[in-house]
Amino acid sequence: MTDKQTIELSDDLIAEANAYLERLPKTPDQVIEHWAQLGQKLAWEMTELQMMQFLLGNLKIELTKKD
Repeated sequence: MTDKQTIELSDDLIAEANAYLERLPKTPDQVIEHWAQLGQKLAWEMTELQMMQFLLGNLKIELTKKD
């Protein structure tokens, strides 16, 4: 049994969602490049010891907004 419901969303929210989807990678090459860019930015914020601990699964990373 499949029940469906309809919800109303603002036009602004839909526009933001569409803009977000446009920025997402579309091919495996683009996904891998995206991951590499994220990793590079993360690596700039970490020490060598933190990187090693992270890769070993011994470090939890939490994101906070910069001021």
